Amino acid sequence: MDPLALTSEALREPWRLWTGHLVHFGWEHTLANTFALLVPALLVPCEDRRRLCTVALLAAPLLSLLLLPGLGQDQYRGASGLACVLWTWLGHRLLATEDSAPLGRLMLGGLLLKLAGETMVNGSLLVRAEGWQTLPAAHLWGACLGLISTIPARFHARRA
Repeated sequence: MDPLALTSEALREPWRLWTGHLVHFGWEHTLANTFALLVPALLVPCEDRRRLCTVALLAAPLLSLLLLPGLGQDQYRGASGLACVLWTWLGHRLLATEDSAPLGRLMLGGLLLKLAGETMVNGSLLVRAEGWQTLPAAHLWGACLGLISTIPARFHARRA
């Protein structure tokens, strides 16, 4: 078992709460997650780049803690849950401006279709390489955390 993967040991080895999102099941898995993370990184407006990084940094351990009870003796490797956080967060940020609202709707709609499809088939919609284990719960929890991460901006906007 990889010493950086997220496992039940994370409560005794807290670095795993972050590093579990860095390790993968091979180059195909790494490539898929890199692409999923690049989309929000490239689409985020310049003024929101620091916020995007902060959301990712704070969401990583929270997502890991949410996944721990369902892991049992298994492990979590990958950044797909974190990508779902960022897609949700950025989608909501883009909805806030008239010019970028269509892109925000497209991101959120695409993510919603992915989550619904995974729920219906009880697994991944992507073809996976040998040994690559998908955890759809990471995607659902990621989307939920992404939604929660939009609350401070909404609160601030109402106060202004």
